[in-house]
Amino acid sequence: MKSPLKTITILFRAQSAIESLIKADIKQYGMSVSEFAVLEALYHKQVLTVTELVEKVLIAPSSMSYVLDQMSLKEWILRTQDSQDKRAFQITLLPKGLHQITTIYPMHEANMRKRLNRLTREEEMQLQELLKRIGK
Repeated sequence: MKSPLKTITILFRAQSAIESLIKADIKQYGMSVSEFAVLEALYHKQVLTVTELVEKVLIAPSSMSYVLDQMSLKEWILRTQDSQDKRAFQITLLPKGLHQITTIYPMHEANMRKRLNRLTREEEMQLQELLKRIGK
């Protein structure tokens, strides 16, 4: 008899394989996955608060502070205190950060597509819908 949780096991193995692939790919660019995630989020959204970044990239608030400190030292991001809410900070890309993500993102995307291209476009769309349904 098959395990009643076989789907969960397969899902975890796929997630682990993708996570390993992402980590290896990002590592070759000399940055952490967390740094890449922040750069990518800011590249697509331009300006985000620290709270919004935590929600978008799923990094713990305590870890986010460290990641943002490191990225500030590398001159990739700028933290600006919100003029209306002094407790909040807005994060934007600096030219070095923008250069990093615009250089790296196309290569990273191509590497990830190699794995996803094992599926047809229809299969990929179906997988997205199924995963969304499970995740809700």
